[in-house]
Amino acid sequence: MTQDARPRPPAETAPAAGGGWLLAMTSLAAVLMTLDITVVNVALPEVAADLDAGLTGLQWVVNAYTLVFAALLLPAGSLSDRMGRRRLFLTGVAVFTAASAGCGAAPGVGTLIACRALQGLGGALVMSTALALIAGAYEGRRRQSAIGMFSAAGGAAAALGPLVGGAVVEGLDWRWIFYVNLPVGVLIVLGTALRVPRDDRAGRLPRPQGRFDLVGLLLAAGSLLGLNYGLVTGPEHGWTSASALLPLVGGALLIAGFVGWETRQRDNALFDVRLLRVPSFSGAIVLSFVCRVVSFGILPYLILWLSGMLGHGPLGTGLRLLAMTAFIMLVAPFSGLLLKVLPTRGVMALGTGITAVGLLTMARVGPDDSWLVMLPGLVLLGIGGAIAFPPLMGIAVGVVPPERAGMASGMTNTFFPLGTATGVAAFGAVFGTRIDHDLDDTRLAALHVPEGMRQQVRDSVAAGQFGQLERALPAGAREPVLDAARSALTAGLATILVAAAVISLLAALVSWTLIRDQDQLTAPEQADVPA
Repeated sequence: MTQDARPRPPAETAPAAGGGWLLAMTSLAAVLMTLDITVVNVALPEVAADLDAGLTGLQWVVNAYTLVFAALLLPAGSLSDRMGRRRLFLTGVAVFTAASAGCGAAPGVGTLIACRALQGLGGALVMSTALALIAGAYEGRRRQSAIGMFSAAGGAAAALGPLVGGAVVEGLDWRWIFYVNLPVGVLIVLGTALRVPRDDRAGRLPRPQGRFDLVGLLLAAGSLLGLNYGLVTGPEHGWTSASALLPLVGGALLIAGFVGWETRQRDNALFDVRLLRVPSFSGAIVLSFVCRVVSFGILPYLILWLSGMLGHGPLGTGLRLLAMTAFIMLVAPFSGLLLKVLPTRGVMALGTGITAVGLLTMARVGPDDSWLVMLPGLVLLGIGGAIAFPPLMGIAVGVVPPERAGMASGMTNTFFPLGTATGVAAFGAVFGTRIDHDLDDTRLAALHVPEGMRQQVRDSVAAGQFGQLERALPAGAREPVLDAARSALTAGLATILVAAAVISLLAALVSWTLIRDQDQLTAPEQADVPA
């Protein structure tokens, strides 16, 4: 597909009927889906105690959702172009809500894992169609502002997850982190069914013709499942273990098969690989991956520092992350205003550049500092993400004809969980290596740590288990070892923050190089607030 061959729509029109309701329902769905990913982590200790779940079971409570969600984003997005985005969106919310009820009532960890997998299916149907629905209802600057509001909702939910999860678990019971989804899910279904018109009404949305690419669906789902499974199991079992290496290699081979198959399908393809010739679309995919590597990749280790080393509980940790969340919510809805004075690539480069500055500011942290030293950096992180993310999502759906927006949204969203898994794994390796270096046997021997305890010390520090470490250490070595442990963890955190800053600067370069306004199919728009 060449750029000239892509049909351009007529001059921009007003938002589709029901656009305000659509934006409200999709944003609420983004909150519901994103919040569920983060709140579960807070509840894992209570789940383990109540259901007598071991470490492996708890890992699958998290991974069952992530793996199914990541594997089905692209197939669901492409399928929505044929079946109707509103229909799949409603189906996804209904599946997610029903699965949430199952999670809350789960009598054992096996049932909980199965229902979490169903939540992943519902989440994939919702998140692959929500952005395409917005793209079909808004155009130009109105679209950017609408995506900004949608992004602010999802970003706020991600950062508020530990706070909300902590409040629910401490005030009620772990099962209520799932039960609270029920009224919200019902509200979204009713609001969408009653107030949002069908996306194909009045011929607004033509649908792709020809047979559905079932082989492409299986190849895409299999490859993404393999890659994500390898990435989430590698840090625990080792990257050369069969449980990590075989899925990664298998996923890579299936990707090669997927690309080869899709190249031959052309108009019937699940994903039109000809879009990769459009620089802005390729740039959007790269940036989707990189932005998640940075933002979600550092989050577990930042939480580890706040909770494990500084001793803040789930509520306290969540409250401190509000410094970032608040600016995501405040700035993202207005990111479209910058597009009036800067080209899209300039806005993207500005956002990723501010993120890099924020990360470098945070990297100045020392072992004796309080969380306040992170405050300026957290603010910059929120502002940078709020500026960069909405245009990024607009780019993805703006370079394709309206009837393929689901495919474009699904492909771009597919790289978010891949980026998260890669970031957590890569930064985790760097984090652990720095701690092992700073607490090597020579250093611990000088601190009078018995030889049999040295690996335990390193493992406890890497896991943020300072209370457990303090109880295990001999009285004479306790304070010196804890001082060294705090220095090692802080150094590990600072190292990955610097690495993330470098990656953010590279993202700014990619933005400036690949993103081009002339690749967009939509006409320019003067208004900046969705009607």
